[in-house]
Amino acid sequence: MNSEFKQVVRVYKRNKLAVVAFFIALILMILAVIGPYLAPYDPVEINLQLRFEPGFWEGSTDHFLGTDNLGRDIFSRILYGTGISLKVGYAVIAITAVIGLFIGLVSGYFGGVVDIVIMRFIDILLAFPPLLLALVIAATLGTGIEKAMLAIAIIYIPSLARIVRGSVLTVKEMPYVEASRAMGAGNIWIILGHVLPNVLTPVIVYLTLLLGDAILYTAALGFLGVGIDPTTPEWGAMLSSGKDFLILGKWWITVFPGIMIFLAVLSFNLFGDGLREAVDSKLRL
Repeated sequence: MNSEFKQVVRVYKRNKLAVVAFFIALILMILAVIGPYLAPYDPVEINLQLRFEPGFWEGSTDHFLGTDNLGRDIFSRILYGTGISLKVGYAVIAITAVIGLFIGLVSGYFGGVVDIVIMRFIDILLAFPPLLLALVIAATLGTGIEKAMLAIAIIYIPSLARIVRGSVLTVKEMPYVEASRAMGAGNIWIILGHVLPNVLTPVIVYLTLLLGDAILYTAALGFLGVGIDPTTPEWGAMLSSGKDFLILGKWWITVFPGIMIFLAVLSFNLFGDGLREAVDSKLRL
C-alpha cells in the first residue's frame, strides 16, 4: 500500500500544472480557515460614505481592493467568501459521497428490480441540464447556504451512483467475493469488507473533480440570486451585485471575485485531473 501511494505521488509530481494547482488549492483551503481572522473589516457592514472607493491601484491603503456600491470592503468579503465557497464544496462532496455511494452499492450489488427502479430514476435526473436542475431545486427550497448545498449535491448524486454501480458490478464477481460468500459471509459484510474498499478509488477521484464544479455552481446560483442570500459575502453574489456598475467603470467589484472563482475552479479541476491520471494504471505506462 505504501509503495503504491509513493508511485501515485511520483506520477502526480510529473504533472507540473497539477503540482501548481495543488499548492494554489492548498492556499485557498488555508485562507478558508484563517481568512476571517485576516479580514480588516466586517464583510457585511454598510458605509455609504465609502461606496466605490478604489483600491491599491490608486494608492489606497485603507481598502486594498476597494469597496462596493454599499461601502463594504471587497478584500474582507473575498476572504470570508473563500470559506463560504469551500464550505459549500465540502458539504456537497459529503452529501454526494454518502447518498451516491449508498445508492450505487445497493443498485449494483443486489441488481434485479432494485437496480432497474433506481437506474430509471437516475436516468430521469441525468436527463436535465445540471444548472437548470440546480436552479429549480434551489428555487423550490428557498434562500440559504444550506439549501444551495443540497441543490448542488442532488445534481451530482446520480453521476456518482452510476460510477459506483459500474465498479460494483465488476467487483462483486471477483473470486475473493465469491469465496467470502461461499464461507457464509452476509451481504453487509461483503459490501463493507470487500466491495466498498475496492470501489473507493474512482469515487475519490470523482469527488476531487467535483469540488471545483461545486464552487462554480455555487457562484452561478449566487450570481443568479437563487439559493444564496444576496447579502452573503459569497463570490457569485459579489459578482451579481457588481455587474450593474461595470458601465460606470467600477470594475473592481466584479473582477476580483471573478479572479477568485477562476483560480479556485481551475486549481481544483487541475488537481483532480492530475490525481485521476496518477491513480489510473493505464495512464501510468
